[in-house]
Amino acid sequence: MASVIHAAFVRRLFKRFMVKPNAPVALCLLEDVTPALLDLRHRLLRKGQPPESASYPDVDPLPTTKHLGAFAAERLVGCATMQADPSSTGNPTCRLRIRGMAVDPAWQGQGIGTRMVQQLQQWARKENSGIWCNARILAVPMYARCGFEITSEEFDMPLIGPHYNMEWNDAS
Repeated sequence: MASVIHAAFVRRLFKRFMVKPNAPVALCLLEDVTPALLDLRHRLLRKGQPPESASYPDVDPLPTTKHLGAFAAERLVGCATMQADPSSTGNPTCRLRIRGMAVDPAWQGQGIGTRMVQQLQQWARKENSGIWCNARILAVPMYARCGFEITSEEFDMPLIGPHYNMEWNDAS
């Protein structure tokens, strides 16, 4: 009997507190870097590295840096940071950089990353700037769908893996 009660209790808790994939996702500008954002960055982008590797202390606190969160209910399921940083390729029109972009694996494939990039592109348009990023190989197709182009040979970021530099410039 106790195991039946326990199982029912666990099911109620799961239904109450777990947000299901495919639930509505809202994008929000974050006032600051949150523990949830750092946790998501660390779990997805810095596996095997110390937790502090998910923080960008020279970038995160700057007033020119924007942090975008994708929320399902109150749960952070995606994040991205856009900072002022001239393009590493020397393109003077790309003065903004995306970094720390991650979508929880349970929520990938639903367009959340694309929506986040589109929001960052809207902000870049207001600044009359293009955007550049170091894109992981698996993220290249998503960035390409958003109009980014590869501008480098493949390169390896130590402890992280293969990347390409990509850039986006609004043609309008």
